[in-house]
Amino acid sequence: MTISKLYQNFFLRNLFVNTLVYLVILACVYDEIKLDGHSWSYILSKIAVGYFPCIVWITIFNICIIKPVLFKRKVKSFFFLLAVYWTCFYFFMNWFFPLVGLGNFKTLQILSLIINGMFFYFIHVVITKKIMDADKDIMNYKSELSFLKQQLNPHFLLNAMNNLYGEALAEPDKVLDRILNLSDMLRYQIEASKKDFVSVEEEIDFIKKYIEYYTFRNERLTVNQNIEGVTKETEIPPLFFLPLVENAVKFSSEMAEPFINLDLKVKCRNLTFTIKNNYLDSGSRLSSTGIGIENLKRRLEVYGLKHNLSCQKEKNLFVVKLSIWHLPTAV
Repeated sequence: MTISKLYQNFFLRNLFVNTLVYLVILACVYDEIKLDGHSWSYILSKIAVGYFPCIVWITIFNICIIKPVLFKRKVKSFFFLLAVYWTCFYFFMNWFFPLVGLGNFKTLQILSLIINGMFFYFIHVVITKKIMDADKDIMNYKSELSFLKQQLNPHFLLNAMNNLYGEALAEPDKVLDRILNLSDMLRYQIEASKKDFVSVEEEIDFIKKYIEYYTFRNERLTVNQNIEGVTKETEIPPLFFLPLVENAVKFSSEMAEPFINLDLKVKCRNLTFTIKNNYLDSGSRLSSTGIGIENLKRRLEVYGLKHNLSCQKEKNLFVVKLSIWHLPTAV
């Protein structure tokens, strides 16, 4: 496990930081307590008793004040709550420390511990953001490389050219539209894979072009689309729907009457995408690598999106439902 992965683990990160702070406190007070002739177990237990409520208070401060107030730039509210917090914490410590036999704990030390707690939290936020940004860049580069490989795949281009050649002989007046359709798809994949977010409207337009292209290739394919609430304001990482649509097109193609039902609902910043397709329950010549779904799951994690992704197989029917909450919006 890499250092960045270890740091992103909530339990391990807090265990390391709190152990470090505990050892620092031990080094500071060891000589003073040891002079009184106390044992190691007594020293360790006393520090633990005094340090535990500090952890609780600092955690409350980080979760209830810094994250929802300061990070949302509610400056006046933050300083008011900060004053209330410090006042309450000071009186709590004045009551608690004499109660557990630590009455000599100075106010300066209390304030220092609070400030250190805030410092640790801000450093954690900066480091986590850097790690998340690096992961996003890596995933974007991998996605871009994957899509470029697909676009430059001779088999893919050969099929596209054969389709265009066949239509040029049968219906030459449609060839220009097909070329534009293919060109738009390739252009969008290249450009979108370089961005962190695109509008849901752009993503759906691309999916429609993709479906239109494959409907042309397979005239038996029936696609039913129900799209509600899509706007330019709501944004989503690029090419999120593509792996799901690709799988639906691929596995439905073996059926005598292939169909795909696509349902997308966007409400406020919440999105629900459901896709259903028929497939051969047995005797299929196709094999699923699962790479597309795994890539999508990983990207959802990297972008830190609150989501739920479920895949269900019924008899000759495959259903995928993706729900995402609190999507970003265009500024």
